[in-house]
Amino acid sequence: MFTSKKVRFTRSELKMVAIVTVLLFLGLLGTDIHLSSLPEMMKVMNASQQSIQSSVSVFLLGTGMGSLVYGPMSDKYGRKPIILTGLAVAIAGNIFAVFASNITAFLLARFVQGLGSGVCLALSRIVLSDFAQGERYAIASSYITLFTGLSFVLGPLLGSLIQSQFGWRANFVVMSLLLAMALVVYSRCRETNLHKSRSITASDVFAGYRIVLSDATFLSSTVLAGIGMTCFVMYTSSSPFVLQRQFGFSATHYGWVTAFAGAGLIVSRVLLPSLIERVGMLSTMFVGLVIPVICGSALLILSALGCISAWGFLLSVAGVSFSYSFIVLCASAISISRFPTRRGAAGAVYCCSQMALSFGVNSAVSSVSNNLITLLGVSYIVLPACGLLLCTRMGAKPLPVASS
Repeated sequence: MFTSKKVRFTRSELKMVAIVTVLLFLGLLGTDIHLSSLPEMMKVMNASQQSIQSSVSVFLLGTGMGSLVYGPMSDKYGRKPIILTGLAVAIAGNIFAVFASNITAFLLARFVQGLGSGVCLALSRIVLSDFAQGERYAIASSYITLFTGLSFVLGPLLGSLIQSQFGWRANFVVMSLLLAMALVVYSRCRETNLHKSRSITASDVFAGYRIVLSDATFLSSTVLAGIGMTCFVMYTSSSPFVLQRQFGFSATHYGWVTAFAGAGLIVSRVLLPSLIERVGMLSTMFVGLVIPVICGSALLILSALGCISAWGFLLSVAGVSFSYSFIVLCASAISISRFPTRRGAAGAVYCCSQMALSFGVNSAVSSVSNNLITLLGVSYIVLPACGLLLCTRMGAKPLPVASS
């Protein structure tokens, strides 16, 4: 099922790949376009650092909860109407954020944003899996996320430039406009779900979830994807405070230097297709899990020696960005491809589990201590170490094809 082979895409498939790229880019951009503004927003809203940091986690919580609805609904009614609905909700959430004056209203707006943007993150993978599976899916994902990875590079930079000229609220105005344009474009796209089942009921949905959750390989690969996502989210939510408050960077300077850290993610996505073809997906994930352990160890050693610098921090987190593609894209390909007739349910559980793990770990860890560098270092060792154990267990036996 996961043997190496050259892949080819038709012209119509390439057009859908381009559309999926735009959707995924916007879903991810909503996560980090406001990052450079977090310290300023904390002052304006008179909020605690932990509360304002949770804006990323709350967004992910909304994304995960939304995916539980979007997946099965897209199986019943098709991908297109559900994606259009989700985009409309995301637009409303961003408009709400523009007028938020306190942390409670802002976090509620972020939840609504995540609830709507979840359709981009959950269904973009499902739309892709409608015409690409297995290694074909993984390699197509690597090319898609080569461009969507620019959201991690350009998001904080774009947000910092917008803030410096128009204030932090303008970030959400820009997001509203971009999502509105995406809604117009996708309204002209074709439906990719050729196996719609209008007879799906709530009991069928839960039955589908039970089938998906009973598959050990699916669960393992989903947890692996969650570990990769959690490591990355912990960096994105803490980096504005480490770089701007601890090292004295301005919001604009922060935007530029985080582009350096995000560049590691772009490089890994260029390398991913050839690495998969040479060693396979499990070995690629294993390599991806070893890298954060090395980076976390470096952070702890430099911090203990008292010689941590801004560039030492950035080099370490750039390594974590580099590992993200190796872990998450391969895990995604394995999990989604296991249920060819239940992709909506599989995608929903996959996305929800990934986001829930990120939300839970990030929220728990941020409440333990204010020493963000130490927390990152420990997390980058412990979480990938757990992932290495899972990956080793998966490699000890062949990956069976799940029944659908």
